[in-house]
This record gives sequence, C-alpha cells and structure tokens, in this order.
Amino acid sequence: MLVDDEFIDRILEGEASGEEAAEFQRSLKDPANLERFALRAELHSELRRSLRRRHIQTSALEACPNGSVTDSTSPQEKRASRAIRSRQMLVLTVTGLATAACILFTIMRPEGNRDPAPADGSAATVVSNVNGLLTKGNRQWHGSKLPIGDYELQKGLLHLQFGGGVMVYVEAPARFDAVSKDRVVLHSGRLSARVPPEGIGFTVETPEAEVVDFGTEFSVDVERGASEVHVFDGLVRVHPGSSNQRDVSRSVDLQASQAVRIADGATEAEDISIATERFIRNFDEPRLNYARAVKRLSPLAYYRMPIRDRGLVSEPPEYSGVVLTGEGKRPPHARGVFVGGSLRVGVDSTGRGGRVDSPPTLSTGRFSLVVFVYLEAPAQRGLVASNWNGERGNFGLSLDENGTLQAAIRSGDGAVSSIASDSVLPLKTWRHVVVTADAEQLQLYEDGKLVASKLCAAVAVSDSDSVWFGTDVKATQVWDGRIDEVALFDRALNIEEIAALYRTAQEEIARSR
Repeated sequence: MLVDDEFIDRILEGEASGEEAAEFQRSLKDPANLERFALRAELHSELRRSLRRRHIQTSALEACPNGSVTDSTSPQEKRASRAIRSRQMLVLTVTGLATAACILFTIMRPEGNRDPAPADGSAATVVSNVNGLLTKGNRQWHGSKLPIGDYELQKGLLHLQFGGGVMVYVEAPARFDAVSKDRVVLHSGRLSARVPPEGIGFTVETPEAEVVDFGTEFSVDVERGASEVHVFDGLVRVHPGSSNQRDVSRSVDLQASQAVRIADGATEAEDISIATERFIRNFDEPRLNYARAVKRLSPLAYYRMPIRDRGLVSEPPEYSGVVLTGEGKRPPHARGVFVGGSLRVGVDSTGRGGRVDSPPTLSTGRFSLVVFVYLEAPAQRGLVASNWNGERGNFGLSLDENGTLQAAIRSGDGAVSSIASDSVLPLKTWRHVVVTADAEQLQLYEDGKLVASKLCAAVAVSDSDSVWFGTDVKATQVWDGRIDEVALFDRALNIEEIAALYRTAQEEIARSR
C-alpha cells in the first residue's frame, strides 16, 4: 500500500498516533514508500533551514534601532515551525525513519551532485598536529593540506578536516590513505570522526570492512588482523569483508552505544561492548560545569591536561610545565574523564609523566589536591602527584605496596603524616580523589566520600620544589594509566565543596558518554 504526502506530513509533524507511526514504519519496507518519505523529509528539512535563516535575519533587524520587521512567513514555513516544536512524538516515532531516509539519499545521490574535489588536489586540511611525525612516502610531511595519497603517522596525534566539515582524529601509530575529501582507507591504527549533516556519506575503509556514516560520531580501530567500529552518536552502516568479498545483505547498521568487530576473512560482524575510554574523540577541553565549579573554588593552579603540543598547560599559564616522554607505542595523551584529553603515563604509551619547575607557592600551612585517576595496569607505588625530593617538598599522592591510594604531607617541623585508603584502587575506572590538610586533620576522599583521616600539623612551606605528575624525581614510581583535572589549593576544601564537585563530575560524565 502506497502512503500519501498528507499522512507523511502528519508523521513528520508528530501528529500521528503511536499505532499509525508503527503502521507507517512497516510500510517503509516498500522501496516506493521509502523513497516518497525521503523526498518529503528533505522538503521539511529545507523548510526548517529556511525558517532558521529567517529567524537569524529577523533577530538582526530587530537589533537595529529603526529596523522594521514584517511577518512574511509562508503557511508551509509555519507548518514546519510547528514540526520543530513537536519534539517528543517526532523523537519517539520518526528517528528510525529519518535515518532510513538519510541512507536512501546517500545511496541514491549521484556522483555529479557531490561537491567537486578541491582545485589543489587535497583531500583534507591539517587542523592541528600534536607532536606528530607524519610521513608521505619516505619523507616527513609538514604541509597544512594533505594531498591524495598514502601516509603514516609514526608518533603523536593528528586532527584533520575533510569535506563537509568532517573532523577526523588520528592516533599514532597509524597508516592511512587519504583517497578523497569524503573517503579514507585506514590500514592500521585508530581513527575517530565527527560527521555533521553536510558530511553524510563519509566513508572509512579498512582491510576487513567499509564504514559509511550518516551524520554521527564514531571510531575505528584496526589492529592484529581485525577491525572494530564503535558508534557514540547517530548511525553508521558497516559492510563486513574485504573490498572484493563484501555481501551487501550482511551489512549491519550501528546506532549510538553499539560496536562490532570484524575479523580478517570474516563475512559477518560480531557484537562487542563499546569502548568509551579507548579513543581520543576531541582535542579540545570544552567549558564544562565541573571546570567552572573548580575555578569558583579559586585553585592556585589547575591542570586540565588538554591535548596540546606545548607541554603541560596550567591555568594560570605561569605554572605550566612539560610532558615527559620516552619509548613507547602510543602518544602521552588519552581520552580524559570528560570529553577531551588526559595525561597518559606508562602502559604502552610514550608518556613518562609531567613536571612543573615553577609551581605555585604553598605557604599557608593548609593544602588541597583534587585529581581524577585511571589505573590501566597494576602499579605498586605508582605516583599520582608530588613535590617530594629527598628532604624537600610537602605533599604526595601515590599507590602503596597493596595497591591502595596513600596521601602524605610534611609539616613545618619535618614530620611526615600519611594515610591510606581502605580499598584497592580498581583498574580501568575513573576515581575522583581529594586530599586535604587544614593544620589539624589530613583527610583522603574518594568519589566524594571520606575514606581516611589522621591528625596532622600545619603543612610545611614549599616555594620552589618541582611538582611531578605520574612519576617521581628518579622515575622509580611510574604511574600506569591516566591523570586528569588536577587542581592545587592553598586551603583545605570542606566536605560540602568536595561532595558538590563529585556530583557535578558525575553529571558531566553522564553527558559526555
């Protein structure tokens, strides 16, 4: 049974009942109905874009002192405006249908209607290169644009922009071919992509599969003869098999929070758990409520661990430091507790920690350290943060020989007070940790709860002792994992402030996943 335009309009405007929507979805199994719906959905989309443009123009005119505005909105545009407001029914009944329409248009869109290739023959623009060593052929590539061709990212991180505003993040080591402005072949390594509506159809090919995007955020990992596809938002279509063995009937559609693995030679995808912590999906540190909450408490220095090529960045910048590196496979950065980056130390990375040679002065006798930690492998006595150096320094946070967190401070008379958590730090789990000392009590908090407390005197003055993250002076206490969102204070945060920080962090984590 063919559906008519009036019924489709009711579906798109959210006016249909649940039963009607279900019946309509069944009718889309008919290709003719699917094509008709796709065409109608595109018309509605164009009207919504027209409305948005008109709203911007109207706002600009109203901002002028003598501007006059008349309402020339057509009945069709007003109708589309009502559709925009009908969010709840639209989300419940049409999301899957609109996705089908996107797929249909991408498949049916003739090559002649695609944007022409850039005149300079480039496939992508380099947005940022974070300590990256990129080669093309046998030569290092320094250009701001990537011509069509084969590349190898031997170390570091690369942020590229392809056609349609598609943002791609590549993590070393990786080999890839920039085939065109909307296609890349990933031979090995990790790649994440953010695809806006203008970039729908962007394709990543691997030795084991082809991944076609329909406006989403996803990551691909090619390693040891297998390809994994992880979808964090929107939808992608995965065609399993090598380029000459793909059977379209075995293609699978992945939505948000879904992931698959395709082994070498396999013709079907295997469902796996999504890896939210594995991929770097953004180099920027967004303005989050958690960061604002920390700043309202007036820290001396705040290290958000952004992914940058200029070292360990502090707010304020005068307390910035350096990222220490050595031999390893992956960069000294990883996904942070929120969207953005973290300092990665040990494991399989080149990261060896961080050092701040000009830290803020700690002279009030009181102190707080706030940090997120993520342990990836057992690391006895691995250090999180400290300024210990022999008889100098006044604070430290590390693992003890039992794998529990231990906090210590040195008082003005040289005595050292230490406390330890009551449980082993779990692997591959972000933990919010706070250490406070108020000249009376040394306290340790984990995930907003007090886990240890001990009497202590005022903290000794420290005005020039280097602060270390993830390693000690002799590199004998190396952390194996990630460190993020570090803040230093010259006062003791109270229990209400600590609990509020943790609650805010939990809200941010829920949104960022």
